[in-house]
Amino acid sequence: MPIPLRVQLFDSFLGSQEGIHSIILPDIFSSGGSKNLWIDKYGRAKKIDGYAKQNAVAVTTNTGASATLLRELFSYRSSSAGSFTRHIIGCFDDGVDEFEIWRSTDSGETWTFLQDLGAGSVGVIPDFAQIGNTLIFCDGTVAPRTYDGTTWATAGGTQLAAPTLSGTTSGNLSGNYKWKVLPIYAGGVRNISSAASASTSIVDQQRTVTWTQDASATGYEVYRTTGTGAIYYFVDNVDGSATVTYVDNVADINLLENRVLQEHGDAPPTGSYFCEAHKQRMWYGRTDTNPRRVYWSDPGDPDSVHTDNYLEFGDAETLGDVVTGMLGDYEGHMVVFTERSIWTVSGTGQIIGNIIDWSRTKTNAQIGTVSKRSVARVPAGSKYADAEGNMQITRAVSIAYWTPLGDIRLFDGENDVVISHPKKDDLLTFNYSQREKIFCIPDIERAEITWCYATGSNSEPDTAVTWNYRWGVWYERSWNFSCGLSTETASDANLLLGGSNATSRGGFAYELWSGNSFDGSNIEAIWMTKTLYGVNDQNQPALAHTKRFRWADLLFLTDSLTTLTIEWMSGHTPDLGAATASQTFSPAAYSILTQDIGDTIITATGDTMVLASSSSQIRVPLASSSGDYIHDTGIRLRVGDNAQNGSWSLEAMSLAYQILPGLKRRFQET
Repeated sequence: MPIPLRVQLFDSFLGSQEGIHSIILPDIFSSGGSKNLWIDKYGRAKKIDGYAKQNAVAVTTNTGASATLLRELFSYRSSSAGSFTRHIIGCFDDGVDEFEIWRSTDSGETWTFLQDLGAGSVGVIPDFAQIGNTLIFCDGTVAPRTYDGTTWATAGGTQLAAPTLSGTTSGNLSGNYKWKVLPIYAGGVRNISSAASASTSIVDQQRTVTWTQDASATGYEVYRTTGTGAIYYFVDNVDGSATVTYVDNVADINLLENRVLQEHGDAPPTGSYFCEAHKQRMWYGRTDTNPRRVYWSDPGDPDSVHTDNYLEFGDAETLGDVVTGMLGDYEGHMVVFTERSIWTVSGTGQIIGNIIDWSRTKTNAQIGTVSKRSVARVPAGSKYADAEGNMQITRAVSIAYWTPLGDIRLFDGENDVVISHPKKDDLLTFNYSQREKIFCIPDIERAEITWCYATGSNSEPDTAVTWNYRWGVWYERSWNFSCGLSTETASDANLLLGGSNATSRGGFAYELWSGNSFDGSNIEAIWMTKTLYGVNDQNQPALAHTKRFRWADLLFLTDSLTTLTIEWMSGHTPDLGAATASQTFSPAAYSILTQDIGDTIITATGDTMVLASSSSQIRVPLASSSGDYIHDTGIRLRVGDNAQNGSWSLEAMSLAYQILPGLKRRFQET
């Protein structure tokens, strides 16, 4: 009796129009063994495009012309008088004694020098954030900087000197007090306030406050803390620029309903590592002196920070921990990451009495993140495989991040879950000592997030892993950059840039998804299946039966002339295991002819111009070199190329096999 032949279809179109037995291609995709691919919205496995230099000439240091790498990129945007300005800010590091800030007004094609921060910033990872037209820069070493589209400067304004105090006359003040004076200009415009006076302890007295004249002012406002607080309340107006003294005898009880000072004028903490915009304030996180402390600025004034306005993010379980980044405006909260925990901050900054309504909460997350640059927002409806291999779908916006444990997790505002199980072994090769250099590049257009990281003993990121959250699959990327940026231009809504990761490569920015090579090198693209077991009469996986695998039909879409290698192997072959046999395949191509007499069109170099067939199909017999078909419970297929000849995609595949009778054909222990 002949053994019936079964043909199982795997397609990329959700199974709706190809019959009840079809299976979509992403379901059989193996994250292990596959690289330099992406799966589009139709489920087709496609070779990625390459990347190419944006700037034709490498950026060298402004002083000394030393070779650099591109440490960080940030997209600055400003609007005024109805016009919109876009700049790319780049940090170029020579690895020795120069760390320079440059800007580009043409998406990285040309660069203009702004400032050299010196040897102290070499090798550090900077951070950027923006409120309005003011950009803030921090790097954990220098005083924070500002940029307004034209001027690069040290953050903070010019304050009046601290007021002095005198007098011992009896009065209504009892407690510890500090004063600030705020100049008022024409039209009631407020400048930033003076530096704070020295703290003074008073018992039933009043004080005379004296300050330096501001000749441009029309008057002053005097502010003072209560005797038990650090918040400055309005005390009184002083009219006229020349009047620079005030006798303060206002009782504390009379201050609490007055205006709160919101123009403190104090510069952000020197050596801040991180900055983040939230609730129209700039937040500054971590210094070497206070590694778990975060300060907030005055509303709408990102470089005006009251030195007493801060929160601490630590408890008995996180001693020795440090803040590693912040993410603002997440579901109305700010998220503060440390290496071992995740915290959220709620509130609006409103002050009632001497109490500010910011509230910090330690979440149930088991672990924090290695770097703010590894954190990305993920939309609701994203897919990932859980620890049991079941596909899960997120119900709300989540945060994806890389942990010190060498995995990638999702945080939903309260709890975390590991999503990187398919790439567990690859991620564990990351260099823990260089964890702060890990960064991610969100790609909304392709529904992907790519994390770049250093492996082994490498000091700079040398490989990458990508999560496609539309399909819940992972793949390896041969991207080796020190930084990445997702931005837009006047003509492109989704421009992706990468920065060179070695001074030997030079100071270059690269446009991703550009061309068909990696800056002149071949793109090795591989698509590999999981083990395919076929289905039985009940349309269930025929896991227990040995099959004779006969052939596979593969349908490709090609952009240009491509030579593909198709390999097949037994079902339990490792990802990098040798194939049983292989076959090369070149899609059909036709010479381009003239319309009049049908002559072949030749290029200037003498090559024949050809047009690749847009869709090509091949049938490969699943046999060894000796002609024997594979007999196994399952089979794996691998398709790939390693060239600079354009993209290709696998659109559909069918697998022909025979289920052999009897389980005795399989090895069994006795």
